[in-house]
Amino acid sequence: MTTPRATITAMQYCLPPRVLGQEELAARFGEKQVADIAKLSGITERRIAEPDVTSVDLAECAARRLMAAHAIEPDTIEMIIFASQTGDYQLPASACVLHGRLGLPKTCGAFDIGLGCSAFPYALSVANGLIASGTVKGRVLLINADTLTHIIHPQDRGLVPLHGDGAVAALLEPTTGEDGLLGFELGSDGSGAEHLVVPASGARRPRTAETSREIVDTSGSVTTDEHLHMNGPAVFQFSIREVPAALKRAFEKWQIAPAELDLLVLHQANRMMLDLIYKKAGIGPEQQFFFMEKVGNMSGASSPMALAEAWRSGRLKPGTLIAVAAFGVGLSWGAALIRLPDSLADCSAAPVDYSPED
Repeated sequence: MTTPRATITAMQYCLPPRVLGQEELAARFGEKQVADIAKLSGITERRIAEPDVTSVDLAECAARRLMAAHAIEPDTIEMIIFASQTGDYQLPASACVLHGRLGLPKTCGAFDIGLGCSAFPYALSVANGLIASGTVKGRVLLINADTLTHIIHPQDRGLVPLHGDGAVAALLEPTTGEDGLLGFELGSDGSGAEHLVVPASGARRPRTAETSREIVDTSGSVTTDEHLHMNGPAVFQFSIREVPAALKRAFEKWQIAPAELDLLVLHQANRMMLDLIYKKAGIGPEQQFFFMEKVGNMSGASSPMALAEAWRSGRLKPGTLIAVAAFGVGLSWGAALIRLPDSLADCSAAPVDYSPED
């Protein structure tokens, strides 16, 4: 008997409607600073969630739109996986909250995956394992969502111009055909964990009056130990060193040449970084895709968001062979090889802006 694997049959995404543009940023940080960052990052606008809108709210919106667009009844979902590092609560799991909001059946399991930038390939590998093992025989609803701007200090000159918020819902179903999730390459370097961290955000360092004290560096950038800290140069060097090497290992494991890919979708960190990774990995311009300029870097939602936009905009065709590679906080990285099914759901008319009515 052929072992089933997961295949992605539909995707929808949701963006908060508020746009943070260059003019507003220039008033905050100075025109030259903002222009210099935009030149390197390729990001000129970001989508920002309002203070009362969480990653779970955006996730629910994306999931409802996916279910409505493709006539998916709640009782056909056997598992919901929520991948994020900005969930609503320390407990319960945000997947359980979403389970209740979406009216999923009691026979549907629900759990969170606590990863940031690399979350999508990791979560795909977990969903694939559940289907391949027979634990799940039907549909998996995978949602990647982050509201990273809620944990970035508004006066952080290095992080505010780069980041946005968003959510992506993907439907995975069993297949025994040629399509589906064909392979994975996962890795991490925990010795670099401190390079992307919110120092006072858990049991190791509880929040106090001291952790809320503002810290101003020599450039005038402001943060606190309750906000995200990033060692930009260290993360940049990690990314351009480890990701091409991981892709090389993946191509060898999957027994394919880079030229055989129709598309390689990367975590949308910044344009300069992606250009270098594509070059080192031997990926030509026709195999590349970018979706950061008007939305920003959305952490774990970025790579599935780019894939969903490639789908929505018509870049993906039936039987397309693609790879997704994501990397960052952890430090960690992952890649997945995907062949899309012969019959692709039409996502071209999908709404993208968040509405609490969805």
